[in-house]
Amino acid sequence: MNYQLPLFEPEEAPPTVPEAVAELLYDEATEILVAFSGGKDSVAMVLYLLDLGIPKERIILHHHEVDGRGEHLFDWPCTPSYCKAFAAAFELPLVFSWREGGILREMYRTNEGLQDVRYEQQDGSAVVLASRPGSSTRRKFPAVAADLRTRWCSSVAKIDVLSRVIAHSYPEGGQLIICTGERREESPGRAAYKAYEKYRASTKKRTAIQWRPVIDFREKQVWALYEKYNVQPHPCYMLGWPRCSCQTCIFSSPNTWAAIQQIAPWKIDYMEAIENDLGHTLYHGMRIREKARRGRSFIPPDMLQRWKTEAIGEFTSPIFPDRWELPAGAFGAEMAGAV
Repeated sequence: MNYQLPLFEPEEAPPTVPEAVAELLYDEATEILVAFSGGKDSVAMVLYLLDLGIPKERIILHHHEVDGRGEHLFDWPCTPSYCKAFAAAFELPLVFSWREGGILREMYRTNEGLQDVRYEQQDGSAVVLASRPGSSTRRKFPAVAADLRTRWCSSVAKIDVLSRVIAHSYPEGGQLIICTGERREESPGRAAYKAYEKYRASTKKRTAIQWRPVIDFREKQVWALYEKYNVQPHPCYMLGWPRCSCQTCIFSSPNTWAAIQQIAPWKIDYMEAIENDLGHTLYHGMRIREKARRGRSFIPPDMLQRWKTEAIGEFTSPIFPDRWELPAGAFGAEMAGAV
């Protein structure tokens, strides 16, 4: 079925760009970096920027590889290729960054410091940002909690990585807007976020603000932008996932774990082996396999046949499909991502 979603209903006013953001946004000297996961809100940010008339030449997409270019245990295997396909289709530069070894390496950290951060520049050259020496031990899963000190996967593999890359690669004296895709509708915690604020890498000589362009968007407005620009959503949405977080996100529901068991059973096996090796379970004594047994996969059979290979492999479909359709995961309530 082909849907026609209105971007804004007649009684709704489109969101306005905060004045302090607009001053930088429409200044040609300002670079605009989009934290680009490949998920619906990061895609919507890009499309919204284009709607606002921002030239493509000023937009840079930045993607964190949370598995550190190791095995695709946490992330969707197709995500890097989906991001590349989107960037190529819209003729936008794409930069990749990661912490060496990713989340898995950090889980096993024993009597040492954090691993180094790496990123690829637009010309393809690699840069290594050495981490400070240290001696501490992790050897546990991230906590299923809102506090980023214990739910460290986001800070270690994403937030800190981006901050270090920006501090290293963007010169003093420059102007930068970092766009991130949180929306108030997603959770009570995100509802309290500011529309914009000073970014942590901002200095007296570097103006850097974090702007959340879609903070007040409803989900229907996100999908309406997809439809307007005829953009193929990430395969996970086609399979029924409502969020494009890590595939094995620690906030996943039993039904989501059951769906993972259906399309990537080796990940359940691997997570179980880690539980045995570390002597630590993710869910307070409940094994991953038991969590999956308590759920029921939500993947539509026709979507399983169409999208499984690409979801757990390489994305090869066109970014601009012949016929746009609302994905099976749209407006879903299943837990499949951080709150």
